Amino acid sequence: MTALDTPVPRGLSTRLLSREEMVLVTTPTPDGLPSEGPVTLAEAAGLPLVDFSPGWAVRHEVDRAFRAASLERAVTFEVNDLLAAADLVRHGLGVCIMPPSLAARFPELPVRPFAAHAPAWTVGVVHPRGDLSPAVTAFLRHVRQLRAPDD
Repeated sequence: MTALDTPVPRGLSTRLLSREEMVLVTTPTPDGLPSEGPVTLAEAAGLPLVDFSPGWAVRHEVDRAFRAASLERAVTFEVNDLLAAADLVRHGLGVCIMPPSLAARFPELPVRPFAAHAPAWTVGVVHPRGDLSPAVTAFLRHVRQLRAPDD
């Protein structure tokens, strides 16, 4: 499984597993934001940002979203650990943009959707072209079962 943030190399194929629009993770009462509702990338750019290291797929997509919106931002803290990012946010030192599936690990931290142009997090399986190996086939079957709604 991999975050699909770059073109797939020649000879490989992908199977999409999920796509999420990222959210802004904040403290319960963040300074500089309206008290509720969606936020804009411009509003996020004006806040102290906790960001992941270059090379992380989340960082790549966040960078891409800000470039597409022609917005500059200053990264206050750069981390290479999800727990460190959450701790910095928890202590009121910044806000962080991440996929909701990762933000769900920190239920005490509020999340705010973006009003438009949210960075996207895409996860998939990369495999050689052609027939799938038994291991990839079994893995995809397992993932589909996990994602299937309860009857």
